[in-house]
Amino acid sequence: MGPTGVGKSSFIHNSVPPDLRAEVKVGHGLQSETSQVQPISWDTEDGARIKVVDTPGFDDSRAGVTDTDVLKMIAEFLIKQYKGKESRLTGLIYVHRISDTRVGGTSHRNLRMFQKLCGDESLKNVVIVTTMWDKVTTEEGKQREQELMSSDNLFRPLLDKGATMMRHDRTPESATNVINYLLKKEPTKPQIVREIADQKKALEDTAAGAELHSEIRELLRKHKEEMETLKAEMRDMMRKELAEERDRMDRVMAKLLKELDDLKRGLSLCVLLVTDPPPVYEPTSDFPAPETKCVVHCSKLLRLVKYYEASLAHAHPDVPISVASCTIHFADAVERSVNGIGYRSSTLKSVLASEDTYSLQQFMKVDPYPRTFTHGTWAKARHDMEIVINDIEAILSTYRKPGFADRFRNGKGIKRFGALNAILESTKEVATDMATMVDWWTPITDAIGNVEDAAQHKRGGTSFPDSTVMVSLTRIIRALDAYCEAYTRCPEDLHEAALGISL
Repeated sequence: MGPTGVGKSSFIHNSVPPDLRAEVKVGHGLQSETSQVQPISWDTEDGARIKVVDTPGFDDSRAGVTDTDVLKMIAEFLIKQYKGKESRLTGLIYVHRISDTRVGGTSHRNLRMFQKLCGDESLKNVVIVTTMWDKVTTEEGKQREQELMSSDNLFRPLLDKGATMMRHDRTPESATNVINYLLKKEPTKPQIVREIADQKKALEDTAAGAELHSEIRELLRKHKEEMETLKAEMRDMMRKELAEERDRMDRVMAKLLKELDDLKRGLSLCVLLVTDPPPVYEPTSDFPAPETKCVVHCSKLLRLVKYYEASLAHAHPDVPISVASCTIHFADAVERSVNGIGYRSSTLKSVLASEDTYSLQQFMKVDPYPRTFTHGTWAKARHDMEIVINDIEAILSTYRKPGFADRFRNGKGIKRFGALNAILESTKEVATDMATMVDWWTPITDAIGNVEDAAQHKRGGTSFPDSTVMVSLTRIIRALDAYCEAYTRCPEDLHEAALGISL
């Protein structure tokens, strides 16, 4: 394990027998080369089987791959190995570039995740391998090595609990030394395996899952601050100038919220029960029709904002602006999602008609849109509405304070209080509708993931693996079409309802 570009694949290339080296992909650019957990095994002269496993870093540079995806890949592989009793884990190797002049946030994040995955009990089976020694002078290398070993926020905590530090100089000999050192160790069970397989914890409740959850929440907090700053600038800037930046932030927030949902769902049930089972699907009835109350409640909310805008203009001008702005941006996001889903549904219909597994594999590989963007659109919209709800509730709480309330028992104060309460209740209705739609999308995105798994398990030929894939694809397409039909007019209706509101 280790960050992208530190030489993990290169280390494995040097550690395997010469006839297997062609199977190891080694990257030479800034993009991640390892796209999934990649085991490679061989038999030694004394009959022992060795399996070395390459993993993606928790900073994968490929579009659509999140840290949650990487965590699930690694956890699923380890659980399958543990459940299948196929092998014993004798060592964990963390790779670090000695040529790095400083250890940045990416390296710290990978190291924290590595520690949480391993746990203290497995650190005696850990080797920290330093690479890129040819990029530094002997003195520079020794100095950095000492700094890494003595720093409390780097490798010292691991070394104090039994880990070892070794060098790799791009030669088979140095790689083999590391492998042979670990083969003398008693097998270990990483913390994430103990937590999931033995303690029956959900992925998000494991030490690694909790660490990742905390990091995603921190990113969301920072983006919330950016959104608040952007909101404050809206009065002084043209909407057109803000559109591109708002669109970028929408995509980031949608991705982070989708990643939180992925982390919450955890590993698939099949991984937790058996070793590498064939995909199983239930050809049940179609998904229920998507909720359409949200458009009605959003329109009602906008009418309330328009009605009370003048009453709130003096004391609380930000409330109508925030509510209307969130609603309109939601309408724009739904418009993009409907257009995108409509196009993807047409593509899936062609794939279904041809029953071509290769086309299905390519579609799932290059276009994660239905699984990420639309689900994230609704999750982010709900998140934005919850922020507005919290803001209004904070204002109302000041009205209820002793002394403060007495000063606002005049007609205007009572009217403002009533206006805020009405807008608050309507906003809560909208947020509930959005949460319902997030729940509606969840089984559909899961079904798409199941079809993707089935396509990836297919080896050779072009026909679908079995009839259940056709059944699942048909249900998915019907659900996507139903969504487009239900929400095609959403942007138009909401923009019409917002006419006359000062944004």
